[in-house]
Amino acid sequence: MPHSYADLRDQTLAALDSQETNKAFRTLRSVLRYPGMPELRTKENWSESWEVFARIAAEFAGEELAQQVRDVAPLPEDPEPYYDLGYELIEQGLNDLAATVLRRAFELAPDSEGIVYELVSALERIGAHGHAVRTLRAPPGLVDTRFMACYLLAYNSVMTGDLDELRRRLPLLERLRHIPEALPDQPPEQHVHLDAMTVRLRRFLARAEAVHRATPLDLTDLRGWQFVTTGTVLLHLSPYGFDEGMTGRYAFIQDSEGLCMEGLRRVEASLKHAGVRVPRVFVLPDQNSAILAHAAAKHLGVPAEPWPEGGSDAPGLLVAYDLSDLDEELLSSLRNHQPGQVLWSHLTCWTEASPFAADLTTYLYQNKTTPWGERLMMNPETRKVERTQPDDRPVEALANDLLSAELEANALDDLPTLLALVDSLEDLTGDAAPGWARPAGFRPRHLTDSPVKSSQFI
Repeated sequence: MPHSYADLRDQTLAALDSQETNKAFRTLRSVLRYPGMPELRTKENWSESWEVFARIAAEFAGEELAQQVRDVAPLPEDPEPYYDLGYELIEQGLNDLAATVLRRAFELAPDSEGIVYELVSALERIGAHGHAVRTLRAPPGLVDTRFMACYLLAYNSVMTGDLDELRRRLPLLERLRHIPEALPDQPPEQHVHLDAMTVRLRRFLARAEAVHRATPLDLTDLRGWQFVTTGTVLLHLSPYGFDEGMTGRYAFIQDSEGLCMEGLRRVEASLKHAGVRVPRVFVLPDQNSAILAHAAAKHLGVPAEPWPEGGSDAPGLLVAYDLSDLDEELLSSLRNHQPGQVLWSHLTCWTEASPFAADLTTYLYQNKTTPWGERLMMNPETRKVERTQPDDRPVEALANDLLSAELEANALDDLPTLLALVDSLEDLTGDAAPGWARPAGFRPRHLTDSPVKSSQFI
């Protein structure tokens, strides 16, 4: 049964009295998180909640943020303190709280472009794209006369699964791009970024029209939308809790050698189906990637070569266990497409932004443990969960074990569906093409959201 506002307030205050600030924050966050509990519509509860949050903010971020929180606690009729706090909360990564206060600023000044854009920014970051669309449409004429508003409407419409709005908006964007009045506060040197924004939307549409021949692109089609929005071919869909909120993603997973082997089998099948030859496998310096790379080289029957410092332009399969585990310098050497190079990241964290997306990824997760690191296991004698020690055997030995791992029953049953998607990408060109068909350019950004929503745990 959900807790009432009074229960959550009392739990927060009790945690603060016990100096459990983290617990107090987690509890109060469920009150203030967008759109906020209905009880916040009263001045008394609004003021009480934000005054308590000011105490927490002082502990975590300092007095300056705490004072900004206190400025909105009296529920002022001036939108400026809400805007200032919302902006700072976005900077702090508290987008769900930012959206709540920015919504109040928007109610007070619904025609303020700055407030609209800042609220939309917060809503995008929490995946509330439908709310962003409604916010953009509220000021009369805004989305028809301003380039930025038109772009944001098109982008957020895509993120709700609405491609028709994108088709309608693209011609208008091209016209607004050349109307000075549609580009307020945009100096000429920034116009190249406006062009890139339009190109990005055209890339989304080109990919969508291609994959729609093989996949439904409905609000449960995680694999199809993953390619449309990031250019990544998603190899494996989680079967657990698919219809109970996860929709193909994993929340917490203990990765296994069997899942690694399944990913490798799917990489092999996809590249073979696309006519991509793999002359070598590149071995990255981190241990997990090296294990997977050596296993891939042996499975594919090609040499395993160390990835040179600074990168290489030679063709081959780049194998990363998880891009989020790699340091910045190593990541920068993987950023550019090269002819005949394919980047496979076995895991991708879907709740954390990263500089770019892999060409192929086995699955999406929120929290993980690796097959070779510390893990939780049930002791059959004590019937208690215990932590196992990391496996510190040589990389080559661990790779050999991986190659002998058994796949779960029916693990490859949906391979024909995956290969049908690969087929549909054949005619894509330029920056809309799959990674294995791109000889140059940056890999696109990895997005933490798509039209397919999944439960995540904070």
